[in-house]
Amino acid sequence: MVPWCFRAAFEQARGIRDREVTSVALVEDHLTRIERLDGNRKTGVNAVIIRDFSSARARAKAADEALAKGDIWGPLHGVPITVKEAFMTTGLLSTGAWPGLESYVADSNALQVQRLLDAGAVLLGKTNIPPFCADWQSANPQYGRSRNPWNLARTPGGSSGGSAASLACGFAALELGSDIAGSIRIPAHFCGVCGHKPSYGLGHLHGSVPLANHRSLQPASQLKGKLVHAREDPSFHHGLAVSGPMARCCEDLELAMHLLARPEPVMAKAGWSFQLPPPKCMDVSKLRVAAWLDNEAFRTDRDYLALLEGAVSTLEAAGASVDRSARPFTDEQLHKVYRVFVEILSSAGEAFGGAAPTLADHFKNAIKRNFIKETYADFFERFDVLMCPVVPIPAFPHMDEPIPQRTFTGTGISDFKAAGMSFWPGIVIVADLPSTVVPVGRTPEGLPCGVQLVGPNFYDLT
Repeated sequence: MVPWCFRAAFEQARGIRDREVTSVALVEDHLTRIERLDGNRKTGVNAVIIRDFSSARARAKAADEALAKGDIWGPLHGVPITVKEAFMTTGLLSTGAWPGLESYVADSNALQVQRLLDAGAVLLGKTNIPPFCADWQSANPQYGRSRNPWNLARTPGGSSGGSAASLACGFAALELGSDIAGSIRIPAHFCGVCGHKPSYGLGHLHGSVPLANHRSLQPASQLKGKLVHAREDPSFHHGLAVSGPMARCCEDLELAMHLLARPEPVMAKAGWSFQLPPPKCMDVSKLRVAAWLDNEAFRTDRDYLALLEGAVSTLEAAGASVDRSARPFTDEQLHKVYRVFVEILSSAGEAFGGAAPTLADHFKNAIKRNFIKETYADFFERFDVLMCPVVPIPAFPHMDEPIPQRTFTGTGISDFKAAGMSFWPGIVIVADLPSTVVPVGRTPEGLPCGVQLVGPNFYDLT
């Protein structure tokens, strides 16, 4: 029988409701694993770097008492979770690993954190990140380095690396991450778990430091004198970054999306609403798959490629229609698509090596992005899903060099620089498309690998 700490969040919730296990026992099981296996900044995995165990125990006790009275808080009643450090959590450090915010303690929960708590979840603590949430590793001066549970000499990824490692170790049943250049997808790939980057607009980032919380949770009057005081207009801002769920199975991703992908409060108050469309296809024998597993510019590690090919062959054997030559863009167009992503990412500021764009640049990129989105839309008229790598390689060894100076290596391919790591994540997120990473196996070295499953905009449940 699978231990409770490795069962899916929906199974844990059902077990609590059916009185097979108590929230207190479930939470204690997870806390014991963290204390025994997580280590610290010098040894072990070092995933859960902020621990709120006393509050977790108290909430678990309250969950059991509520259930005894017939009161169920929500679909995650009593289920233990962790969240990415950058998300504001009341009374806990919420620094984003930003210099100058090392002692910042939030006085409210980020919008998406609050939604998980409103669904009944029990927060155990917070997981590690890189400075500015801007690296494919999760290491910083304040909390130290997180390590991959499958090989401590390698990274769990970033920036939601602590999140993925926490899930892989059975420290939590569900996680909340964020993604701008693969920060959910890459750690899920490196650690052998599942992660979903939602369509833009479904993964709110209010309360992700250094941005202040949503005004419904932190009114403007409360921002005066705060270290974290700036926020973007929730109704009109349009960038790249989104928040999204991470889990050990796709059923939990779907459950989390129903909880998180709800209208932003300001727009909801004005009457705006939406409903996620059902999956485009539920019968694998009718599934139309475009398999794009390699690229001349950034070759896929040969061991990883073999796992991807195996996943495609499994779908074919089950009756799916697979096209290995279909591409949404020509080679010339693809280069331009990637350049648009880089330009927008660079405009995020110094953390990504760039500066704010001019208004003219903003409009030019908006026009280019619209072409990219329309091209993808036409592509997904012919296919239900695009299968592609997450990055060219499995988890890489820890690196201390600045990102531009790093060299990445893989089996049977030429060494490459940082552009190769952002290529596959970038050409997806630049079009706001939903993307789910699921495990496809392990390399001969024992490193887990995942595949990126991309669908049309807002078809997140596909």
